[in-house]
Amino acid sequence: MEVNTRALDPKAQIQSAPDQVTTKTVKLADFLGDWGNILKAQVIKNMNPVYSPKAEDDWDIAARKKLQQLIRPPFASQTRRGILPVARSFYKEDHKAAFLVGEMGAGKTFMGLAMAYLIPKSSKRILIQCPGHLVKKWIREAEETIPGCSCYNLDDKSMKQLLAHKLHATRPFGTEIWVIGKERAKLHFQRKQNIILRRGAECCPDCGKAVEVSETDKSPICEHCRARLWAADRDKVRRYAKAEFIKRFFPKNFFDLLILDEVHELKGGGTAQGQAMSCLIAKSKKILALTGTLMGGYSKDLFYLLWRMFPGQMKAAGFEYGRTLQFAERYGVVQRTYDSKDIAASLNIASIGRKIGRSRVKEAPGISPLLLPNLLLERSVFVRLADISDALPDYDEIIVPVAMNEDQQTEYDQLSDSLMSATRQALARGDMRLLGKMLQSLLAYPDGCRVEELVTLDKNGTEEIVGSAQALEDIDLLPKEARLLEILAAEKKQGRKVAVFLEHTGTRDLLPTLQEKLSTNGFSPLVMRSQAIRPENREEWLKDKMTTDRYDCLVCNPNLVKTGLDLLDFPTIIFFQCGYSVFTLRQASRRSWRIGQHLPVRVFYMAYAGTMQGKALSLMAQKMETSLAVEGELSDQGLAALSESDNSMMYELAKALTGKKTVGSMDDAWTRYKQHQLISCLSLDDDQDVRETTTTTIKTTTTMTTTAGSTSITHEFIVRGKVYVQNDGAVVYIGRNRFDLKAGAVYWAGRKIGWYDRKGCGEINEKPIRIYRPEESQGFVLAEIRKRQTA
Repeated sequence: MEVNTRALDPKAQIQSAPDQVTTKTVKLADFLGDWGNILKAQVIKNMNPVYSPKAEDDWDIAARKKLQQLIRPPFASQTRRGILPVARSFYKEDHKAAFLVGEMGAGKTFMGLAMAYLIPKSSKRILIQCPGHLVKKWIREAEETIPGCSCYNLDDKSMKQLLAHKLHATRPFGTEIWVIGKERAKLHFQRKQNIILRRGAECCPDCGKAVEVSETDKSPICEHCRARLWAADRDKVRRYAKAEFIKRFFPKNFFDLLILDEVHELKGGGTAQGQAMSCLIAKSKKILALTGTLMGGYSKDLFYLLWRMFPGQMKAAGFEYGRTLQFAERYGVVQRTYDSKDIAASLNIASIGRKIGRSRVKEAPGISPLLLPNLLLERSVFVRLADISDALPDYDEIIVPVAMNEDQQTEYDQLSDSLMSATRQALARGDMRLLGKMLQSLLAYPDGCRVEELVTLDKNGTEEIVGSAQALEDIDLLPKEARLLEILAAEKKQGRKVAVFLEHTGTRDLLPTLQEKLSTNGFSPLVMRSQAIRPENREEWLKDKMTTDRYDCLVCNPNLVKTGLDLLDFPTIIFFQCGYSVFTLRQASRRSWRIGQHLPVRVFYMAYAGTMQGKALSLMAQKMETSLAVEGELSDQGLAALSESDNSMMYELAKALTGKKTVGSMDDAWTRYKQHQLISCLSLDDDQDVRETTTTTIKTTTTMTTTAGSTSITHEFIVRGKVYVQNDGAVVYIGRNRFDLKAGAVYWAGRKIGWYDRKGCGEINEKPIRIYRPEESQGFVLAEIRKRQTA
């Protein structure tokens, strides 16, 4: 996004001529760099947040004390960033609902349970709706967090517990946790038509008048008396949707708190899951929606969620239920397509009152930045892993570009050229069928080149070959496979288990090949397939397998572990193939870096350099940077991409391949993404901002000469970070780590790890440091000192 400012030329002020006014274009990053501090001060001055860490009152202090009674007390950052803001809005300000948007691994489950514990009642009932494979995990987490709670699993076919409360409604005893899967909540009986025949005509059983019923209408009603023309089909599965049962037979505010886990999966308007969400909200006093990915790229992703959780505010804003296009016109991107014939005809008539003709209207990806302040900020809390980084180990993301061998490169280039030529010809005819085939083929062939690649296109009923590449069967180890074995060997030597993710586990199945290569080279891979283990049993299955100590690496599709599974046993994750789903990549890459992990986490992203894989990985970094905008990190590129997002990753890759979109190197794209992640470490009202610093090395050499010879001692001052002075000490940011300097001691994550004296000399982890002010600088820096002696 760019900001336009108008500047008056000095001569223009004298002549007062309007044509002397010039327009200056300033990038948003430069604008915020110049005026950011003033804007920040105005925001802090004018905003009135529900909770501020610097203005806690007696209610906050009491809540903090109560949280210490949990079996597992929260981290200070979890309390400050997530738990207290939402709990205060519920129980102090009496707000009805809120979103808790937490990055994968930030502890959304724990924070949700902590908020439930803060309900100001001794006896309370909490209902949790989550994906079916997470029901047992929620129950386990609740029992390990809330003292004396009673947990009830509603994710079975039985209706006994619900029927018991319908017949004899009882008050909760202590803290009751009810957990139900979202699939079980929605499942209903199947329907059949309920009509009668009179003289061969279909008639309503209530009024007896003739009716017309469509076979595709699942819920027909009589056009005369409005009676239902359907009934439960007793010959098929006999069941009742539990969410519907709760709405019909339970009293209002039966549940003190409803927690909706992975709420983005309930975004549909007429879906059964969305209707089940509405039923449960109707009987709950407070609603907490948890998600790691609030937006899927379209404004309509939020429309029905906002209507169900905040109907009053949506109605006051002038929106009507079901009119998603109305919402998209204000907060999204609407695409209107006109027929070229209508446009040509319109040019031949008078311009006054001229109409172009009918248009096809649909919503396109992209949202307006106004969506954040108008509808999200006052109802949402955003928690990132960087916010609780003091409770997590180091996290490194490593890009591994691999060069193809000569045969691979030759076949790939030939395939790429032929497909590019055929695709351009097809697009010129308006035929887009080849686009997806081309991208999939170019992404897949470098890893699956042992099998011949054929790309065909149907032309007049005949499949014609438009691109091909030979099978390279004689290659024992492909370059990426060899590099994978090197990484695995290095990690195994350090006693670290590894999770290897690859996308092609279906039609282009590479699991058998990769398993054979790993086993042949001394590794013991554990292969997990979707068909073999049901989702709700994967966590227990994986735990049982790893306790045998027979396996040193896990190999699977990242979609199997992107939600619900904690891979704490695998501190190293390798994306052998990355695909192009931002959601999957972000979810799966955080499976190991989460609360409970004590080892440094390393995530490797592998791709063949100079191929479609490399372009895809670069675009993934750009898309991930864009996704930060919706979650509170407004980077200089994020806002622009937020309002100007073009198409899916497939179209972005196609534009990159044809040269219509410039894609930087993998390393540059990921460096930019990581820089914007780092900026989110501080709150808006923290004392200092984090600035990017370049490591500077200053050498000083002292030479001592005697009659026996001379000795030189070289001191290298390696600047590690800038020192930000605060009221009670100072703070230094080195990479992802924050170091506090107070009263001559150096602290990291609350632990003392070093010291410094009044002259700025000291140690961190027994390494000498120096705090000093460089020449021509207004601030202090922290430098590591390295000494080398030469004779």
